[in-house]
Amino acid sequence: MDEKLYILAGTTVYIYDPEGKELSHFTIAPHARDITAEDGQIYLLYPTHIDVFSEEGIQIHTWEACSELSDYCSFTLTDEHVFVTDAENKNICKYTREGNFIRFIHSPHNFIIPSYAFAIENRNDTIYCVNSGRHQIEMYTPEGTYIGSFGGPGGQSRFFAGCCNPAYITFSPEGDLITSKKGNPHISSFERSGNFKEVYLTARMLGGGNKAYEVKATNDLLYIAGKDRILVFRLSPNHVGG
Repeated sequence: MDEKLYILAGTTVYIYDPEGKELSHFTIAPHARDITAEDGQIYLLYPTHIDVFSEEGIQIHTWEACSELSDYCSFTLTDEHVFVTDAENKNICKYTREGNFIRFIHSPHNFIIPSYAFAIENRNDTIYCVNSGRHQIEMYTPEGTYIGSFGGPGGQSRFFAGCCNPAYITFSPEGDLITSKKGNPHISSFERSGNFKEVYLTARMLGGGNKAYEVKATNDLLYIAGKDRILVFRLSPNHVGG
C-alpha cells in the first residue's frame, strides 16, 4: 500500500503525508464506501461500481458491478487483482486491476452480513475477510480456496461479542492483524494464524461511544478514525503508544 494517507470524507478525497500534512484534495461523486491506493492510483468503491483516479483527481477508469443488485462494502488490492465484498449477494468478487471480472468466492459457512460489516484485506498472498454475522475472520488463497477461520462469538478478548463484529481490519508492518470492534469498541491484535495477542486500545482510551473506529496501519503508525477526528498512535512490536 501507498505510504501516503488517503481519507474519504463525504464527497472529498484528502491526501496527507504520514505526519498529517495535507498534500491535496479533490471532489468525487457521493456515496463512496471505501478507498485504497497504490502506485499513484486511487481506487474508490461505490455500492455498484468502482472508480479509479490519479492523485490529481483525474478519473482514469471505472467499471460496473458484475452482478445485478450488488451492494459493495469493502475492497482490497493485490499485485494483479481487486477483491470486493458484496453484502447483497453474500460473496467476494474477484477482478483484474483493469476491472475484468474473474470469479465469485463463496464462504463454505455462508457469509452472514448485518450492518454492512464486511471488511477485507490481504497480506502475503492471503485474503482475510470478515464474516461478521458469525463473528469470524476467514482466510482464502488469491485463487479463492478457503484456508480456515478464527474468532467466534464470546466475551473474551480473543472472540468477537455483540452484533456484526469485527467491523474493520488492517495489518501492522510486522504482519499482525489488527481488528476493530463496535458495541464496546476495542482495537486488538492477532497473529496471522489467528492466535490472539493483545488488546491495543479500550473504549475508554478511544473516547467511548458504541460505533467501531476505522483503522489503518502504515509504516509504524496506526490511524484510527471516529467521532470526526483521526487519532494517531505509534506501533511497536509489543504495544501501541500515543
